[in-house]
Parts: sequence; C-alpha cells; structure tokens
Amino acid sequence: MAADPPSGKGTAWTLPGIVAAFADRQEGLWRQIAQGEPPPATASRVLFAYALALCESGKRPERLARLFDLLEQMQERDPASDAYGNLWWTWRHGQVTDRNAVEFCAQDALAIRLRHAAFVPADALGKLDTLLKRMAEGCRRHRVPVNYTNIAILNASNLIVLGELLEDRSLRDEGLLRLNGICLWTWQFGTAEYVSPTYYAPDLNGLMAIRQFARSEQAQAQAAALFELLWTDIALNWFAPGERLAGAHSRSYDYVRGQGAVDGHAVLQGWLAPGDTDEFELLHSAMYDFRPPERLRQWNQRMPRLVRQRWGINYAESRTHAVYPDITLSVAGAGYPAARQDMPLTVDLPGSRRLPRCYFIADGRQDPYGTWRYPTGGAAGHMKALHLTPFWAAAQADRDALAVAVYRPADLSDEQTFNVQSHFVFRAPTDGLWIGRRRIDLPPGVPDQPSTAPVEAGQAVFARWGSAAAALRVVSASRQDGAPATIRVMDDGNRFGALRLTVNHRAADKRVDPHIVLWVRIGTGLADDAAFAAWQSGFENAHAEIAADESRIVCRAAGETSVVALSVEKPFGVGGRIELTPAPYDGVLGLDGREVGRPVLASLEPMRSFKGPTLDAPAVLDERELTLPAADCLVLPGMTIVETAEDGAYVVQPDDPPRGRGMIVVPLRVTRAGRYLLSATVKAPNPQSDSLFVNVSGRGFQLPQAQWLLRVSPSWQRQTAGFERANEPSPIDLPAGECLLIVQTRETNVSIRTLYLSPVQ
Repeated sequence: MAADPPSGKGTAWTLPGIVAAFADRQEGLWRQIAQGEPPPATASRVLFAYALALCESGKRPERLARLFDLLEQMQERDPASDAYGNLWWTWRHGQVTDRNAVEFCAQDALAIRLRHAAFVPADALGKLDTLLKRMAEGCRRHRVPVNYTNIAILNASNLIVLGELLEDRSLRDEGLLRLNGICLWTWQFGTAEYVSPTYYAPDLNGLMAIRQFARSEQAQAQAAALFELLWTDIALNWFAPGERLAGAHSRSYDYVRGQGAVDGHAVLQGWLAPGDTDEFELLHSAMYDFRPPERLRQWNQRMPRLVRQRWGINYAESRTHAVYPDITLSVAGAGYPAARQDMPLTVDLPGSRRLPRCYFIADGRQDPYGTWRYPTGGAAGHMKALHLTPFWAAAQADRDALAVAVYRPADLSDEQTFNVQSHFVFRAPTDGLWIGRRRIDLPPGVPDQPSTAPVEAGQAVFARWGSAAAALRVVSASRQDGAPATIRVMDDGNRFGALRLTVNHRAADKRVDPHIVLWVRIGTGLADDAAFAAWQSGFENAHAEIAADESRIVCRAAGETSVVALSVEKPFGVGGRIELTPAPYDGVLGLDGREVGRPVLASLEPMRSFKGPTLDAPAVLDERELTLPAADCLVLPGMTIVETAEDGAYVVQPDDPPRGRGMIVVPLRVTRAGRYLLSATVKAPNPQSDSLFVNVSGRGFQLPQAQWLLRVSPSWQRQTAGFERANEPSPIDLPAGECLLIVQTRETNVSIRTLYLSPVQ
C-alpha cells in the first residue's frame, strides 16, 4: 500500500486544504454568477458543493443566498409533478432530466444545514430550509431499486436524515425500510454495482452521512456494517503495486486506467499517494472522518490471494480475482445488466496508475480504448463512452480464465453502432511479444495505419513484463456470416502505450450471431528466460476442446490448477442454459475460500431475526406441497410487510409512497426434477390491482419473466398461477438442485399472504 500522504503537501490533503482548493477553483464560476447567470453547463451538484465549501472554510457567507436562489430556480416546484423537489442536472437543461440529482444535492444540503446552521445567514438559511423540504418529497418520490446500489444508498441516507431533521416520522421510516432492503439484498446477493471505481465513492459517502447525522441506532449499525463490507471489498481488490482498484469492474468510466472517484477515499486513507484526484471528489470523501478497520491492510498485503464475490440474483452474477505480487487476473461470470460500461475480463500489472490496464472490450464504434464519449442517458445527455453489451459468460480457475461473448441482433441495434469487434487491450510488453513461439516486433503504427500481425484461431499470443506474463488464445471466433473471424495483434500508435488483440466479426451477410471464445492465462514469478519458456510451453501444449454452432457453445480448457469450462445454449441470456466450471460463487465476499462478507451483516437486524429461506438454508421442495408465509420470505422494497389483527401478516406494495418494483425472493432446493404449480392466497381488489410477475432462475437456467393475471378478489382467495393469459394452471418445470422463485410487483395493492408450490401428480 501507499504510505501516508507526504508531509511536504502540508494541509493540501486535509479537509481545510481540499476545501480551499475547491473553493478557489470556483472563483471564475462565481464571477459569472455575480454578473448574471451561471454557465449553461453548471451542475446543481457543483453549486451545492461550492456552498458547502464556503461553509467549511468559514468564508463568503454573503454568497450563500445567491447560490440558494439559483438552486431554487433549478428545483421542480410543481407539487403535481412526479419530479417535485428534484433538480435540474445542469442549468441548461431547464427541467429535471436525471432523477438522481436530488440524491447527490441533498447530501451537501444536509451537511450544510447540520454542520453550519450557525454560520449561514438567516435569509440564506430560510432558503435552504425551503429547498430541503421540497427535496424531502423529491427523495420520497424517487423510485430506486435496491440493486441500483449507489443511488439506493444515497436515497435511504437522505430519507432517514431528512425525516429526522424535519421531524417527519413517515419519511424517516421510509428511509429505514429502504435501508433494510439494501441490507437484506446485500446479505444474500452481494453488492450489485460491484467493484466500481466510480460508484464505490457515493456508496461510502452515503453511508458516512448516516453515521455522521442519523439518530436511529438501527440505521447507524447498518451503515457501519455496510461501510465495513465495502472497505473489505476495496481492500481485497486493491492492487497496491498497480496503484488502483483492480480486477473486473462494473460501471467504469475509465476503461484504460480503471481510475475513479473512490481513489479520493484511497488517498485520504493513505492507500494511494496524492496525485491528480479531483477536488470535487476529494471534498466529499473528506467530509467525514471514518476509517476502515486496520486489519484490512493486512488482508490487502496477503499475496497471492483469491477473491470471489457475488453481485447479483442470477446464477452467473459473480466475480473472481486472483491477485499476485506482479499480476492479477479477474473475470465477471455475467455481463452487468443495463449498463454498457463494465470491464468483465481484466489483467492488472504493477507500475504507475497512469499506465494502461489489460482488458476485454466489446466494440461497435471502432473505439477499442473506450475514449469516444457521446451524449447518453436520454434527456440528461451525460457524456459517456458506452460499449456493446453482448451476451457474456466467463469462468476462472486461479490463473486461467475462459470467456464467451455472443453478439445478438439487439446488442447491435444502437444508432452509434457501425462495426462489431472484440478487443483484448494490453499494456505494451516490456520484455517481448510472441505469436506462438515466434517472437515478433511490431513496427510503430499510427491510428490511420496500424501495424498488424495475423493470428490463427487457436494460436497463442504471449506478452511479457518482467516476471509476469499473459497468454491469450482465441479458441473460436465467428463473423456475422458464419465464417471464421479474422484475428490480429495491432499497434495503432495510441497515446496510452497499449497494443490490442482485435477480432473482426462484421460481415455484409448477417446470418448468425457472431461469437468469440477467449482463453487467458497469467504467469507470475517468472524469474528468468528459462522459467518464462517453460510457462510458455505449458500454455502452448495445454488443450482446449470446443464445440460451437448457432444453438450452443461448449468449451473445456486444461488450466494450470484445474479445468475451466463453460457451456451456453440459445437463447443466449434469459431462457438459455449456462454452466460454468468452477461454479459461480454463492457467498457475498470470500478470501481464499473463507466467506468474510456475509458475517459482517448477519448479526444485525433485520438479518438476525430473519427466519425464512435463505441461500444458505433454502426451502426444500419435494413430493409434498410446500407452504410459505409470504411475510417470512425475503421481502424487498417497494413491497412491505403489513400485520393486522384481522388478516395477520401479509405482503403488499402500496401506492403511497411510490416505490420501485418490489419482490419476494424464495431460495429453493428441489429434491426431484419435475413440474410444479405455484399458488398463492391473495387479495386482488380491482382490475387495476390484479397481477404479478413471476420468475425462476437457478444453477444454469433463468426462465423468462411471466405475467400472472389474477382474478379480482377483494377478500382472501387461493389462486393458482396461469401465466400470461392462460385460463388453465401453468406448471413450472424445475430441475433438481437449487433455484430462486421471484414474485415481483406488476401492479400495486395486490396483497399476498401465503405462497404454495405443489408437485404435479
């Protein structure tokens, strides 16, 4: 790990120094505000951050009223609007375009109100209080699923603290309910936005705000546990020799180097030497003085280490990271859903954090380094460099990883897509590049005329950096017309000092879904040429079996320590089978085979009192009918548990306050493969509240989500599921083994008291 920040920096890396640097940088902005309006690109977040910096520095209180006036203009003030209380993302938008704005802004507004009320002039404080009252409703109306981790945490944090500040018990309780949901989800399924260099920072900031400001003891304990879990995650995945959060990332904004806002926290904790971290990020990282447990430094220094973690509800949503002193290898078992910024296969190397990483990227715009940013995010127009999202599956056995990407028509439908390429980008090797056993020296290329060397399918490519090396083998790759894809190693003279292995899938005749199967092996501790040659020979002679056609892809490779294999079947994605060897991880966060994540949360409420089925203790489904009280199952917001003297305990998603779609999750162990009927005791009070969604996923399969259309029933009635518009019961085919039954909100105010699963005789 990096040493503590050097003393030569003085106070630059303490809160006063960071505040001063940020405030000084906003003087140009203030001059424009003083003359009229802020520049069009000015973000509401920046105005609040500037107000906070003025308060923290104890300077220029006369500017606060003007800043709050501008922010009131940027706030939606129509109570009839669903976006009431939210804010424009930037001045030029003139309307609410990104509902997340209220969450980021409320964090700073609350810090000003709770830390600096005595400093803020009376007129400015009144304006701030008006903003906060509207923001409270904006947060309440903001529908955030629990697996949208960073916004879910900020939203719960804001609701709890605002509820306590405004003495609004219902607002506070809603925040506590949402925080409970985050804890329950994370306890079972891990951190959904996994190892994100961008979003681990707001995660930590939101949790620290609860610890700083919330009065609720339950919220304090939950935030402390989630904070510890996130820092454990950071510690296990932090690669000090490479000065970065290493391994596979979700939602990365910096593909080439893997840097992000979480680096500000690393700097302030002495995990990273001060560098070019933005003062805006440092300001929010430095607001609260909470430190991760000291033992995490010892865990971070353990090498080699194998980190495994789960990040989602489905079978392959896990991650593996093998960390060695001179190199790391990591894969995500599945593609991160609904985001086109994940790094699902990476190799990290020692050296300056300015040097490039090695990574796989699915590219539709001839942008292999992920640097071409364009407006995204609907009306908000956020500038992002998005890549393709093919079907992805990968397995890792220590130093070997095997991955498959399949490019389906929907993956190529974006108007920005005009090509189909798979790239593995890698740092230019310092000690040689080989294709097979032939060492090659690519002449320097330029972007318009890259130098290239052809590679045959199945042929190994080796890159060496001192004692570390990486081997790449395209086991199979096809074009859109079904012909074998072309493979080349390329030097295009990019400014990063990177080379790439590029596979071209595009063809005029688009008859098939093109694919790539890539095998990566890392070498570590290769002390001399003889050690490297022996390792190189080992990969050259290692065997991979492949069977690939339009309906399935099966590959099995002889890894150094064990077999690594994958099998995927069409439809690739939901509805298709997936099998990975080694199997995806079922724990929350594991270090060298020991689960260290789930116990951090298990001793707290509501986890401690939870008596229903869990991943560790699933409900057993055998030849008898299984009866499950809905309130005893894993219930995630916006569903909630209600208990009355008349009806007992049941689950419902109410209209008010509006919430994201809730769910009931039931882990099952099916002892006998067969057909089963799902029933439930329900109230469906009217035609606007008479349907649910049902989904089943398990080890190797995920059934498509189905609509369960109920009969209108104002009183409790047992109904058997007939999916879509079926008039007859619809049996569910379940294989033997473990799976998840998910009952999800489709319409609000459907009450569920009991679930039943019955074998079809």
